[in-house]
Formats: sequence, C-alpha cells, structure tokens
Amino acid sequence: MIFDGDIFDSEWDEIENDDHIQGFEKKITEKKISLTISEYGPNFKKSMDALEDVPEKDILEGVPGKLWAGNCYLKCYIKATEKDRWVNDLQHIDAELKIITDYPYWINEVEHRFLRNSGFAPGDSIWLEYPYEYPYEYAKDRNSQYLVNSNYTGSGFKMIIYGPCINPIIRVANHVYEIRTTLYEGEYAVIDSSSRNAVDRSIIKVLNDGTKEDLFNSRNKDSEIWEKIPPGRNTVTWNGNFGFDIVLFNERSSPLWNS
Repeated sequence: MIFDGDIFDSEWDEIENDDHIQGFEKKITEKKISLTISEYGPNFKKSMDALEDVPEKDILEGVPGKLWAGNCYLKCYIKATEKDRWVNDLQHIDAELKIITDYPYWINEVEHRFLRNSGFAPGDSIWLEYPYEYPYEYAKDRNSQYLVNSNYTGSGFKMIIYGPCINPIIRVANHVYEIRTTLYEGEYAVIDSSSRNAVDRSIIKVLNDGTKEDLFNSRNKDSEIWEKIPPGRNTVTWNGNFGFDIVLFNERSSPLWNS
C-alpha cells in the first residue's frame, strides 16, 4: 500500500540563454515512493525477495522496467530501497523506493486496428488472429478510415503491418509511412517510434520462424517515418490489401487521474 511519494509531481527544466527562457526540457529525474508491505506466512518473505529481485534484474540487464499507475506507466529503474519497522513476527515492513529515469514521461497506450479488406470473406477469421489483440473501430470504407488521437499533442507510435503484402504504404493525415519490403503470410513488420531517443527507434521484420531482420534502410527516405501522429481526427488510407495496427504512445508529465 502506497502512503506517500512524489510520483504524481512533475517539473520541466528551462533552457536559458542570455537570461531568457528559450524552451523547456526534461532531464534525468529521481522520484520516490513510500509504501507498506503486509503479508502473512511464507508469502511475506516471497514479497520481500521480489522487491529486491525484480528491480535488480532491470539494473543488471540495463533495461528499464515499467512502473504502473492505473493505465499509465513510467520507464524507470528502482535504484535503491530503504526499509523501516521490520520485525519478523509483525509480518510487515515500511519501505521507500528510490526511482530514477532518463525518460520522465508517463505513457498511456491507445490501440487501433485496421483490417485487410481485399478478398476478405465474411466468416474468414485468419486476419483477426493477430499476435496483438486490440479493440478497434473502423468506417464503412475499410481502406479510408479514421484514427482519433485524444492526446493534446502529437504521439509516438508502434505500427505493426501484417503480411502478405509488398511495399506497404500507409498514409495518416496525408503523411506517408512506407517500407520497401515483401511480407509473406504469417510475417509482420514493426515500425517503433515510441522512444524520444532516436537510437532506440527501430524497423524490423519478423519471419515465420521468429527470426528478426533490420528494415531501417528499407524505409522510404523521402518521407520521415518517425513523424508523430497528430492530435485529433486523422484520415488513414491504404490500398486495403493488408491489415495493420497502430499503437499510440501518449506521453504526459504525470499519470492520468481517471485511468
């Protein structure tokens, strides 16, 4: 049970030049959470071990974990724990977790699915059996639909394109997202622009045997493939011969209160 902390607080750092504010940015941020762990019997010791094992695994592997608040998460490390009021026979401990992140944004994922319509027969469910199960809405004309981004600013995204198809092109708000490759049945490609850090962005193809291929150099270089999805109602068009999902990563300085 959390009883204190500053995870709902937020702050921007000003970019200053010649005593004038030129903009704002977020730097490496530290936060803390105070909580009580209460359990009975052997589960208490298991809970305490997990409190150490899970964060330490992230640190040793150099891969941030996700701290969840409702439907939002923060990519971060738990770099320290301080424990108080620990007595074996009481079966509870107060602990303070120290959190650090170089990506101080709370992320709310919103998923949209767009189905293949060329040659699609009623009752044929092959195109519904994607490895990602997302809710979706679509208009009557399946190769001209709409995506509503409810965020107050543009959103990073993950675009999952399912084969079979050749050189898939998707237009969102008249912006072109194109990969020059062939995807066979059962294969899919992922365009991942979820990170603000360019080095962490990727375009990969996943083959039927699970092998991954780097498609970064197969992108359409004349159209920025990392272009964020604008806020509001966006027209989505494609030739209808393949299906795809778009997962929006809506970033906030603090988690949604109503999530």
